[in-house]
Amino acid sequence: MPGAGRSRGHVMSEDATTGWFDARIVTGAHPAALVPKSDPAAIAVHLDTYGMSGALVSSMASWLHDPVGGNAEASAVAHGLADRGVLACWTAVPPTPGELHSLDALVMQAVTEGVAAFRLYPRSHGYSPVDHAMDELYAALATNGLPLCVDVTEIDWHHLDHLATHFPTLPIILSNLGYRQLRSLWAAVRDHENLYVDLVDFAGHQAIEWLAARGLADRLLFATGLGLRDPGESIVRLAWSGLDDDTVAQIGAGTADRLFGIRRTAMADQLGGRP
Repeated sequence: MPGAGRSRGHVMSEDATTGWFDARIVTGAHPAALVPKSDPAAIAVHLDTYGMSGALVSSMASWLHDPVGGNAEASAVAHGLADRGVLACWTAVPPTPGELHSLDALVMQAVTEGVAAFRLYPRSHGYSPVDHAMDELYAALATNGLPLCVDVTEIDWHHLDHLATHFPTLPIILSNLGYRQLRSLWAAVRDHENLYVDLVDFAGHQAIEWLAARGLADRLLFATGLGLRDPGESIVRLAWSGLDDDTVAQIGAGTADRLFGIRRTAMADQLGGRP
């Protein structure tokens, strides 16, 4: 496990600390949040302030109000900020009469609209992530190269193991790892090459350095959780990690390029080569 003490004082170049892709932004306002509302203007300021190359944006409404209906809000933000490299992340739930007819159709719609990933909230939305009805979603995501995002607080480790085992070509991104979860995380990433973890509340002491030292920097994904958390947490964790420039660039943007690159390229083509 990571030891005590400060990271070694490697001085990074400016190039290594710009161009990062923020893989977790939530647009909207949480009723109990201590951080400001993350509307499109605030997201644009965030990206410009820190010189970021883009972001993956989901909707607060999809989490707390209308899981499927909130997806339109995420897409609206992504379309409005496409010139800044913003991509939409949609939410899914099991097929339910009057709410959602087909998960496969939902994924096909997402692909058509340039959505880059899906996020699940099984515990908040009251269903099992290993319900057979969800297999249609996982298979469609894997076929179309769309990663699945989920907070550690929303899924049990044994359910995560089930998903990663039965859908080995589906990239799964864990978020909100918190503190004292590295043993469970280590077992999961050791056993499943399709598991990744972002830096939102990645609170273990020197956890980034610990995983990077074990050859797992390409499983780490920069993300701030803007809209839920102060973005400075993740920025400082990576910028002050003491890792070499290449490793910082890998975590800051390289992993995102691998996971979302097809959608980023398609968006850039639509914008005439930008961003």
